[in-house]
Amino acid sequence: MAHTTSARSSDPPDDSVPAREQVYRRNFGFFFADAVLFTVAMGIIGPTTVIPDFVRRLTDSEILIGLAGNVFPVGFALPQLFIARHIVRHERKKWWFVGPNIPVRFVILLFALVLLWRGKSEPHLVLAVFFACYWIAALGDGLVGVPWALLAGSSLDNRWRARVFGLSSMTTGIVMLLVAPVIGLILSPAGPGFPDNYALLFAASGTIFALSIVPGLFFRELPGGRAVEKTPSFAVFIPEIGRLLKEDVPFRSFITIRVLTGLFLMAAPYYVGYGTVVLGLSSEVAVPVLLAMQTIGTVSGALFYSWIGARSNLRYIRIALCAVALLPVSALIAGVAGPAPLYGGFLLSGLATSNLNYGYLNWLVGYAGDERRATYVGLANTITAVVSLIAPFIAGTIVQSLGYEPLFVVVLSMVAGALFIAFRYLEPGAAETPNRTAG
Repeated sequence: MAHTTSARSSDPPDDSVPAREQVYRRNFGFFFADAVLFTVAMGIIGPTTVIPDFVRRLTDSEILIGLAGNVFPVGFALPQLFIARHIVRHERKKWWFVGPNIPVRFVILLFALVLLWRGKSEPHLVLAVFFACYWIAALGDGLVGVPWALLAGSSLDNRWRARVFGLSSMTTGIVMLLVAPVIGLILSPAGPGFPDNYALLFAASGTIFALSIVPGLFFRELPGGRAVEKTPSFAVFIPEIGRLLKEDVPFRSFITIRVLTGLFLMAAPYYVGYGTVVLGLSSEVAVPVLLAMQTIGTVSGALFYSWIGARSNLRYIRIALCAVALLPVSALIAGVAGPAPLYGGFLLSGLATSNLNYGYLNWLVGYAGDERRATYVGLANTITAVVSLIAPFIAGTIVQSLGYEPLFVVVLSMVAGALFIAFRYLEPGAAETPNRTAG
C-alpha cells in the first residue's frame, strides 16, 4: 500500500531547507483548496444557523435542536483517539486521509435527495435520517482528522500552516458573504418553501463536499514520525496517556481549555432561536443576517490570524477568547435593547470562534512534535468530543427549564475559566516552535 511502502518517491530530492520550502509552497495550494471547499460546504448548512433552524421546523425539542448543532464536532472528534492508536504503525498517512473521504463526502448530498422525496409527508423520518446522515458525515471526517493533522504537521511548517488556516478562513468568509443573501432568498417566502428550500441548501453543500475530495489526492507527503512495529495495546496506551496528562502541564492546560471551549460553545445553536423566539425576528431575517455578521467577523479574524498566528498562536488564542466572551454578553444586552447587540456579538464571534480552532490546532501540532503528534491530537479531540456530546443535554435542559438568559450566563463563566488558564498556565516559549522547518 502507498502508505506502508519503504520507497519515498513523494519526498523532495533532499532534506535541505530549500527543498522542504519548495514542497511546503506546493502543498499550500492543495491544503488551501481542501480547507476552502470543506468550510464553504459546512458554511452553507451553518451548524449554528441553518441546521438549528431546519431542525426546529421538524421538532420543538430544545435538546434535539442543541444536539443538531453539536453532532458534527462530536462525531468528528470521537474516533480520533482510536485512529491515533492505529496510525502509528504506518509511516505514510496520506491514504488514511484520502480513503475515507471518498465515500463519506457524498452523504449530505444523499440526505438532500431524501429530504426532497419524503420531507413533506414524513417529517419524523426525515429528522431521523438527518441525524443519521449528519452523524455518518461527522464520523467520516473524524476518521481523517488525525491523518490530516499529521500531514499538516509534517508537510507544512508552522508558517505555512498559519497561512493556510488564515487565508482559507478569509476566502471562505468572502464566499459566504456572497452566498448569505442567496440563502436568505431561498429561505424567504419568495423561495421554494419547506422542505424544498432546505433540500436545495443541503444539495449545494453536498456537491461541494464531494468536490473537496480532489485536493487531498495531490498532497505531497513529507516524512513525519517513525512507524512502530505493532499497534500498542490498551494496557500500554492508556497508562501512557495518563502519564502525559500528569507530567505535561502545558498540554494538560490546553486540554482543560478545550473542555471549557466545548462547554461555552454549547450555546451556539441557541442564539438563532433566541433571535426568533425571544427577540421576534423571522427566520428569513435572522438566519442570513446573523450568518453574514458572523462571516464578516470571520474574514476580519482570518486576516488577523494570518498575521499573528504565524508569530504566536498562544497570543491569538488569548485575544480570541476575550472576543468570545462578548457574544453571550451581547445576547443578554439584546434582551433589553433589541437585536442590534446580537448582530454585533455574532460579528465578534465570527472574528473569534471561526479561527479559534485553527489556533488550537496549529498550537498543538507545533507543540507535540512528530513522534507524539498523533496521540496528542487524538486525545485532545476525543476529550473535546465527549464534552461536546454531553453539552447539548446540559444546554437544552437549561433552556427548557430556565430560559435562554441563564444559559448565556453559564457559558460566560466557562469563557472566563478558559481565559484564566490561557493567561496563567500556557507559556509561549515552552509551547510554540515558530522556527521549525521539519514540521
